[in-house]
Amino acid sequence: MKRKFYWQPEAATAIIYWSLTLIILFYSLILALENTRPYWKSNLVLAFFVLFVYLGSRRKVSLDDTQLTIRYARIWKKRVIRYTEIEHLCNEGRMFKILTSNEQWTAAFRKQDVSALAEYLSDKTALSIVSGVVEKRPPID
Repeated sequence: MKRKFYWQPEAATAIIYWSLTLIILFYSLILALENTRPYWKSNLVLAFFVLFVYLGSRRKVSLDDTQLTIRYARIWKKRVIRYTEIEHLCNEGRMFKILTSNEQWTAAFRKQDVSALAEYLSDKTALSIVSGVVEKRPPID
């Protein structure tokens, strides 16, 4: 069984990415408004906007029987995590965190996707979902 869930990075990174993408759209519209006929520069900038929307919407997590595959906005970047490598699962509202022995991955999902993802991963990894922060860090002096 293969399932796919779409995700976004943490809020600050997502806001920056989509703001820059909308800036490209507005720049294209400004270029288009300066001319009365179709303008090749505005169409080129609009094509860049469409490309960035496509790249931003291709972030997804694919779940297989033995592993989960994380696709990023960058076409060449893909991470594969086997279920046996997962040590902790944590969800905080819409954020979901997966901890392995040497790295962690955090992403935001839709509410119904978080519960479905948590249920599926807890079945596959035999781990219970930890609610809240996994580890406490000492305060900085």
